[in-house]
Amino acid sequence: MPLYIDFHKLNFLPTEEELRKGHELDLEVQEEYRVRFQQFWFNKNSSTVFCLIEAPNAEAIMHCHWAGTGDTPCNIQEVEPLYLRLFMGEPGALKHDLTFTIDGKVDPANRTLLLIMLSDAVPTKGNATLRLRFTPPLQLKEMIIDILSRFKGRFVEQSTQNSLVGVFDSPVNTLSCAEDLKDFFKRYAKENDLDLGFRMALHSGQPLTNEGGFFEEAIKQTKRLCIISQPQQIIVSSYLKNQLETETEATMLASSPSTIKVLSEPEEEFLHHLFESIEQNLSQESFNVNMLSTLIGISRPQLYRKTTSLTGRSPNHFIKDLRMQKALSLLKSRKGNISEIAMEVGYSNPSYFSKLFYESFGHTPSSMNATS
Repeated sequence: MPLYIDFHKLNFLPTEEELRKGHELDLEVQEEYRVRFQQFWFNKNSSTVFCLIEAPNAEAIMHCHWAGTGDTPCNIQEVEPLYLRLFMGEPGALKHDLTFTIDGKVDPANRTLLLIMLSDAVPTKGNATLRLRFTPPLQLKEMIIDILSRFKGRFVEQSTQNSLVGVFDSPVNTLSCAEDLKDFFKRYAKENDLDLGFRMALHSGQPLTNEGGFFEEAIKQTKRLCIISQPQQIIVSSYLKNQLETETEATMLASSPSTIKVLSEPEEEFLHHLFESIEQNLSQESFNVNMLSTLIGISRPQLYRKTTSLTGRSPNHFIKDLRMQKALSLLKSRKGNISEIAMEVGYSNPSYFSKLFYESFGHTPSSMNATS
C-alpha cells in the first residue's frame, strides 16, 4: 500500500502518556479502515504531530483518525520511501510508535536543510569555459556529497532545480558542514584554476505544513534565502538560530561575521511578504515597483532601502531576478516552450526575454531546453 505522512496541529501540549493513549485509540480502529500506523513524531515546541501510515488512500486516514481520536489532520501527503529515508533518516528508537533520537529525546521531526547554489566557474588560464550554475561536473558533485556525508548529511537530488540540497538531523552538523564546504570551494577553485562562486543557505523546517508536499515549504524557504544571499556567503534563518541551544553552536554563528549572516525574525517577515508579492504577480508584464510597494504597504524609499539592504539588489533588479529564476525552473522541468515561459514570467517579447536570460545565466533559453 502507499505510504503517507500527515500533520496535526494540537491546541494543547500533551504529555507522552496522553500521546500514547491517543495513538492507541487510532490503533484500535486501524484495521477497520485498512490502514497501518508505523510511527509518529512530536514537536513539543509547536504542539505538532506527524504520523507515518500505510493506507489505501488519504481519505481512509482521515476517517480512521476521526473514528479513533475525533481529530482530523491538517494535511496528508503521499511520500516515496526513498525521500522519506533521505529527509527523516533511518528510523530511530520507537516507544509505543513514538520516535526518539539516538540520544534518547523525543524526535520533533524538524530537519535542517543546507542548500547550495554554484555560479559560473571559468578557468582563469586557457580557452576552455566550464559552466557550473546548472549542473556541476560529476566529480565536483561527488566531492560535495562526500563532505555532506562526513557531517552525517544526506544528499537529496533535485532534478529540476539549479541547486544542491543536504538534509541533517543536527543543526550544529549543518553549520560545521557549511563552513567546511566554504573552505573546500576555495581550495577546489585554486587547484583547478577556476573562478568558482557559491551561495549557501541554512534553514530548519518540518515535514508538512497546512499546504504543500513533503518538506516542500522548507525547501522553498531555504531556496529563497539562498537567492538573497551574497556571493561566497552562508545565510542562516532566524528559525534555525533559535534552535541552536548550546554555547558551542552560538559561538560558531558569531565566529565568522564576514561569511555568515543570520537573519532576524522581522527581516524574514519582510522577505516573506516581498517574495509572496512578487511571485504572485510574475506573469503580469505591467507589475512594477509602485505596485510592489502598495502590496507590501510601505513607501518606495522604504522598499528600496529594505530590499537593497537584505538582497543587495534594487527592487527592480530583484523582480527581474525572480522572473529569471522562475523561468529557469520552468525550462528545466520542460513546462512549455520559450514563448509560453516568457509570457508566464511577464515578458511578451521572447527575444527580449532570451536576452535577459542570457545576461543572468550565461546560457540561452533554447540551449537550456536542449540540455534539460
